[in-house]
Amino acid sequence: MTTSRRERAEVLGAALKAARQEAGLGMEEVAEQLEIPVEVLARVERGIMVPTIPTLTRLCVILKLDPDALPELPEMSD
Repeated sequence: MTTSRRERAEVLGAALKAARQEAGLGMEEVAEQLEIPVEVLARVERGIMVPTIPTLTRLCVILKLDPDALPELPEMSD
């Protein structure tokens, strides 16, 4: 089954937001550590944007999140 890019972004964003909240970190703190505007992090968490691989890797480090713990993302359709 394929999912749209938007659906994939929403699933990933929700997982990252939950991990950030579980870590007890605020959006401003995480955005500062990533050196990105808080608005960009908000868009990622809302599923409007998909982070780049380097940003996603840094997010996992900051949140002490095993990338394998992220939801399995089905194949995307174009």
